[in-house]
Amino acid sequence: MTEKEFTLKYVFDDVGELRMWEEKDSPEEEHCGVDWFINIERVKNHLSVFLHADVTEDQSICVDYTIKIVSKDKRRTFLLSSSCVFKRHEEYQGSSNFIDWETLKNKYWDNGKLEVEIQVAVTKMCGFPEEFSREDLRSFGDDMKQFSDVTLKVKERKFHVLKLYLSSHSPYFSTLFLGKFQESGKSEIELKDVDPQDFQCYLEVLHLENAIDDQTVQGILSIANMFDTPVVVKKCEEFLVKESKMGLKKKLELAGNNKMEGLKKSCLDQIKTRADIRSILPADLKEMDKDTLAELLQKALVFN
Repeated sequence: MTEKEFTLKYVFDDVGELRMWEEKDSPEEEHCGVDWFINIERVKNHLSVFLHADVTEDQSICVDYTIKIVSKDKRRTFLLSSSCVFKRHEEYQGSSNFIDWETLKNKYWDNGKLEVEIQVAVTKMCGFPEEFSREDLRSFGDDMKQFSDVTLKVKERKFHVLKLYLSSHSPYFSTLFLGKFQESGKSEIELKDVDPQDFQCYLEVLHLENAIDDQTVQGILSIANMFDTPVVVKKCEEFLVKESKMGLKKKLELAGNNKMEGLKKSCLDQIKTRADIRSILPADLKEMDKDTLAELLQKALVFN
C-alpha cells in the first residue's frame, strides 16, 4: 500500500450509550503529512460517520473513500463509497445518516463496541511542499546505460546499475548477480512486486543521495528489507529518530515492522503517561509486535 492509500480503523466503545448529538473521535493518524481521524455521532435515529483531515486554509486534498462496518456475526458488511475535497481546517466529510440506529443496534455493534474502517485514496494535493511530487535526484535511465553492466526492470521502468556496487551492499543482489542462478548471466533482470518510485528512492539512498523524507521513508524501508540492505535501513532509522515529523504512533509501527530497535527506544522514551500509551495503540493489538506490547505494559504498571 502506497503512502497515498491508507486505512483508518478504530474500535469505538460504548456506542450504545451515545446520547443525541454526542460524538466520539478516533486517535489521530498521520498520512501524507496530514493528521486524520474518524468521527462518529448520534444524529436523531442514525449514526453519522465522518472523515477528518487537518488541512490549513491554503491547502486542499481530494480523496476517494469507503466507510465500512462489519456485523457482529461477521457475515454482512455495510459500506458507503464517495469522493470529496478537504478545503479548510476542521472540515468533516462523510455521511450524516450512515446507518439507522435500530439496524446498528440489532446487527452491528457488539456489546457496545463498533469497529469503523475508512479506506482512503488521496488523488490530489494542493498547497503542500514539493516533496509530494518529487523530482528524481539521480538518473538510472538510458543516459547511464554506458556506465552500467546490468539493467533491472521494475514494471515498465528500467534502471541501469552496476552489479558489484549493489552486491557490496546487499546479500540479495550479491547472490542474484554473482551466484549460480540463471539470472546471473543475464543483462536484464526483472524485479517483481516492487514499486518503481520506491526503488528509485532506494537506489538514490544507496548512491548517497538525500532521498529520505516523511513521504518516501516507508517505501524505501520496504525495498531495503526486501533486498536485505542494512545500510539503507540504518539511514532511514537515523532520519526517523532525528528529523522526521511523523506522529509517534506511525514511528513506532515502522520500528516494529522493520526491527529498528533504536527508533523503538526513542519512541518509548517519549511515552510519559497512560494517555500517551492509549494514543499509540492500534485498534487491533495483534498489529503491534509482542515485545513492544510487553514494554508498554511495563510502562503502564509504572504509571498506575
